[in-house]
Amino acid sequence: MSQEAELNTIFDKIKDGSPEKKDPALEGLEAALNEMQLDGDKKIGIEFECGDCCKKVINGSKLFFVFNFAVLLPAPGDCLFMKVFSGGQLVDKQIMRKIIIPVGRICAIEIEPVQVDP
Repeated sequence: MSQEAELNTIFDKIKDGSPEKKDPALEGLEAALNEMQLDGDKKIGIEFECGDCCKKVINGSKLFFVFNFAVLLPAPGDCLFMKVFSGGQLVDKQIMRKIIIPVGRICAIEIEPVQVDP
């Protein structure tokens, strides 16, 4: 199944389970981020909460919103990188092809984040 077909299937499932409309503020944010990306290859990072953990995903190339979910994709052929922190400590690292995050859990959207490892 192609990446586009896979995403369409995911979006259909989200739409079926969510009667909510897309927040107009998210539409404005999406438009601003897309405009910034036209200036060049700017990478996107997102920090978000998940229970007692804080997660940071970087190396995104395209960010858009479907209802109250943020969808982050890497450039074609590339991957997203995620670090999971709990109690102030790095507890896990993951590589993924795409991520869908509930907007209410997002702490920050970063443009051109630079990852610094101690």
